Amino acid sequence: MSDYPPLPDEGTAYRDKKVSKRTLRAARRSLALALQPGEEVQGFFVSWRIRRSISLLVVTDRRLLTLGDPSAGLPVVDDVPRSVVTELQVERVKTFSMGRVTALTDDGPVGLGTLDYTPETFNGLDEAWARSDGPRLPVIPTLGRPGAEPPPADEPVPPEGGRHPLVAELESVARLHRSGALTDGEFAAAKARLLGR
Repeated sequence: MSDYPPLPDEGTAYRDKKVSKRTLRAARRSLALALQPGEEVQGFFVSWRIRRSISLLVVTDRRLLTLGDPSAGLPVVDDVPRSVVTELQVERVKTFSMGRVTALTDDGPVGLGTLDYTPETFNGLDEAWARSDGPRLPVIPTLGRPGAEPPPADEPVPPEGGRHPLVAELESVARLHRSGALTDGEFAAAKARLLGR
């Protein structure tokens, strides 16, 4: 048993299957020092980045954190307050077995590493992100499927003013499906998530 007790809300946090018990113990030690009073963990995801070594993406109710190399004790590498994030994106890369996570802020994008891109991981990130008290922000895969064509530039995009946000999100997901960026299964899952809110 670890000297560090479970983190706040860890029992109900989403944990990527690839986060080992050993990594979780190390994350407890690191986050025991990094979490603010009352801050709750909502998700753990195995993540990696080449230039600045990271191994874990942690979603809390207040921040997005990346933790560094396990041999260095999983120090906090990136610390992005949720309040400054305007959009969270997951961009599929290469073979679609990976997804690059980027938090868009007013100060520019912050790369949070690359996750194994599976429906379970995608849904887990979406669920962890949606558990905040603030506005729910979409996690939408961007175009990247080999052979997928981007939506035509002249395709009319209806104005957002006066429309319910759910309608805009459903139309956005439908456009991604029509362009080939989402498979039929991914489209059905995204639509079910939106309608299930």
